[in-house]
Amino acid sequence: MAVLSTLAMKGVLEAAAPGLRAEFHATQALLKSVAEGATADVVILTAEGIEQLAAAGKLLSATRLDLGRSGVGLAVRKGAPKPRIGSLQELKETLLAAASVAHSKQGASGIYFAGLLERLQLTEKLKKRIIVEKGPVAARVASGEAALGAQLLCELAPVPGIDIVGPLPAEVQTYYAFCAAVMKASKKQDTARAFIDFLRTEPVRAAMRRNLLEPA
Repeated sequence: MAVLSTLAMKGVLEAAAPGLRAEFHATQALLKSVAEGATADVVILTAEGIEQLAAAGKLLSATRLDLGRSGVGLAVRKGAPKPRIGSLQELKETLLAAASVAHSKQGASGIYFAGLLERLQLTEKLKKRIIVEKGPVAARVASGEAALGAQLLCELAPVPGIDIVGPLPAEVQTYYAFCAAVMKASKKQDTARAFIDFLRTEPVRAAMRRNLLEPA
């Protein structure tokens, strides 16, 4: 059985279903792949991504499962001082003081964070901005390439070599919901449906909580 999954569920699936044949990318990248002909037995995407594939007739809509949600947070390299981001003013000061700030180009959190920088009028004021086209932002932080990284908390949680500073302040926080469904093109629909049922179990929900993804 093959799974196409958003990076948000990578830590959860690697912990709860080791050996699973899964490909992990940002939702927008996966939607592009499916539009170009890629297929799988199960897809796990943002709720909006699942709705887009359902509207295109790619899914067995009755199999949709709401998994959970996660907010956006910031991380620093492991052992580095954790800046204050508890208030909007502290967040602004931290972003302006950072030697470099990284976020993804295609990921849901990266798109949101880029918009947030615009709204806060910080885009042109950052010392250095790193836009990550592929792979986890946290890896750039762990390597020392970026001093500060913005990503979904559930995507930061499983990455070694970083410390999570915390979530964005409540007034600028946003949450993304994630869902799973069986693809119509699946040739292993019974197995795929069983996997959807597995995603409802307590071991998976516990792995979600450990990875800072709030179960639905």
